[in-house]
Amino acid sequence: MKARATLIGVIVLAAAGGWSLYALAPASEQLEYTFATVEPGDIESVVVSSGTLRALNTVIVGSQLSGQIAELHADFNDTVAAGDLVARIDPRTFEARVQQNRADVTVALANIESRKAELVRATATLGQARRELERRRALVDRGYISASELDQDVTLVETSEAQVAIARAAITNAEANLEQRRAALSQAELDLERTYIRSPVSGTVINRQIEVGQTVAASFTAPVLFEVGENLRRMQVEASVDEADIGRVREGLQCRFTVDSYPDRQFRGRIEQVRKAPEELQNVVTYKVIVTAANDDLALLPGMTAHVEMILGSRSDVLKIPNAALRFAPRGVRTEEPATESGRSPFGPGGGGPPGGFRPGGPGGSPVAAIREQFDLTPDQSALLDAIEERQRTAVQAAFQGSGGDRALMRERMRSLRANLRHELATVLDADQLRSFDALQAGRAERRRATVWTFDDGEPTPRRVVTGLADEESTEVREGLAEGDRVIVRATRRPG
Repeated sequence: MKARATLIGVIVLAAAGGWSLYALAPASEQLEYTFATVEPGDIESVVVSSGTLRALNTVIVGSQLSGQIAELHADFNDTVAAGDLVARIDPRTFEARVQQNRADVTVALANIESRKAELVRATATLGQARRELERRRALVDRGYISASELDQDVTLVETSEAQVAIARAAITNAEANLEQRRAALSQAELDLERTYIRSPVSGTVINRQIEVGQTVAASFTAPVLFEVGENLRRMQVEASVDEADIGRVREGLQCRFTVDSYPDRQFRGRIEQVRKAPEELQNVVTYKVIVTAANDDLALLPGMTAHVEMILGSRSDVLKIPNAALRFAPRGVRTEEPATESGRSPFGPGGGGPPGGFRPGGPGGSPVAAIREQFDLTPDQSALLDAIEERQRTAVQAAFQGSGGDRALMRERMRSLRANLRHELATVLDADQLRSFDALQAGRAERRRATVWTFDDGEPTPRRVVTGLADEESTEVREGLAEGDRVIVRATRRPG
């Protein structure tokens, strides 16, 4: 009986515990949706970067000589013209060298005259020896002198001829020595002239690194004495653009920028050059983009940090939705085109489809397919494009597998792959084809397909739309929605 009572007690406690768990369990959860209304507005797509302001042309004024600075004729902010004297190195040592070399030239000239006199003497001796030889030969024929005596006269003539040759060689040597002395004098005079430090261009002195009495040493490299900005009324910004965005940037685009000194003032410029030389720092690859701007009031100074917005495009009074609406998808539902913050498919401007957007043909196909359709390619170009497409397809598959479902990581890898594709195509296409490709991509980039969700008949409903320009917050909607429509941007769970 006692064991039976214990068993009944356990069953009662178990039943009571189960009832407690049921009673305390939350009721079925419900989803609460946050909506955004499709409304008209302005859209501007930009690439944001930063860089340093510099003069269009900054010239370093140095010294080719070592010595002590004796005079300064320019200071910070001075305006100088090409050829103006800006500093002078103590000339006394160089003046002494000029005087010494001038004296050496005088000595060399005198030496030439002495050698010429030696030649005259040797020539006279030779003439005398030859005349004496002729007389001796007549005496030998008559038997007045012996043949051995005649041999002595022949030897004397030959010796005199050698002396003449030596005198002429001495003159040649003296003349060569004179040329050496004159060259040394020219070098000494040039060094003396170089003690005058002159500005090579007209402009403004933006930096001075010397003082009177300071010694400069030009043993290996020319020391920097001044920096002259050739024209501070035109400035340039050297902006660093990430490799993921460089494909959208092109020469001629309008830009605006601010500097910390004038936070409420906007300056305007344009992209003058997109430099193809990559710069890598901690595995991040960037490219220099040169933006030129007017500086008529000289408000911009070299070295200022500029915060640049490169304007890819802008439209007014268009329908737009928040970028969050393009990222939303109900749990368990995979949209055909996962989108980035700006509404772009990570597969590129072509929209959805297989990873990487490598669908053949059609406006939504791969960039490589579009190149094949619209450009006349050589057999070599076609073969290279095949290899590029295969590498890209493999890289995209690896990116999908390696992202582990992380959408942010996937977007970053897709941006890198798009930039890499542009670099590879630049090695295959000629200049005209590459410009046409960039124009084609610009047009494709402005028209993309995406999926948003509305709330119809009590449940989320997918809606296919065509998007256009995008900024950091909103994306233009060209087709698929009307003003006043509501799209889902977020879903939160709450107890029912």
